[in-house]
Amino acid sequence: MRLALLYAESARIETLASALEVAGHHVHRYIDPRVLFREAQRESFDLFLLEWDARDARSTLRVLHSGPGMDCSVVFFNCRNDEGALAEVLGSGADDFIVGPVGVREVVARVGAILRRRNPRLFGSTNFLDMPPYRFDMTSKAILVGGTPVALTDKEFELALFLFRNLGRTLSRGHLLEAVWGSALLAVSRTVDTHVSRIRRKLGLRPETGFRLSAAYGNGYRLERIVDDWSIETPGIRRQDCGIAGAAGRVSPGA
Repeated sequence: MRLALLYAESARIETLASALEVAGHHVHRYIDPRVLFREAQRESFDLFLLEWDARDARSTLRVLHSGPGMDCSVVFFNCRNDEGALAEVLGSGADDFIVGPVGVREVVARVGAILRRRNPRLFGSTNFLDMPPYRFDMTSKAILVGGTPVALTDKEFELALFLFRNLGRTLSRGHLLEAVWGSALLAVSRTVDTHVSRIRRKLGLRPETGFRLSAAYGNGYRLERIVDDWSIETPGIRRQDCGIAGAAGRVSPGA
């Protein structure tokens, strides 16, 4: 998962960040909240982990929720035991707080628990993801559209699966690159745009199939479900009408 960590003490941020990375997260480190706020307006994250500052907590939430990551989790740590202030922040949209000083292991565990609760599609134990007419088989990296196999490269499959698992969220290009390619360093390239175009065409991700994959200007992409039950709402649509080219088997893995 992609985390933004704001810690006032530069000497300690690395210890916490390293522990979170060992747990499998991509961690972006911030010492200056102004830099974090600028990044949050163009980049998406799964969770913001912020050292507590009671004076700015509410304004921080407003800023973070105004960017592409408006639906992500926000957790404050090293909080003072001030019931009134903490209750107000929770009421303003924070997901959790951790009274400090707090140990690294507890922070990592609390972060994991919140992410599992907020993103069940990403942590489910099943090998399948069903969103009719789409069915993903994670074991064989195969996808069926209306029961028909569609050939995708490995990266196309991973990108499509990540978008479906994050249905309804605006995901920045850097976020997509990090999740699928393991690095956001290629954010200036057309890698994401090219792959999004391919899976939109191959999977027929258009309103006729009940889903819309659209660009979010200046940020990235958003996959939305616009028909709750494809089989009921669009009974007359056939695979060929959606522009889906069925092809059994897989093509060679590629970027």
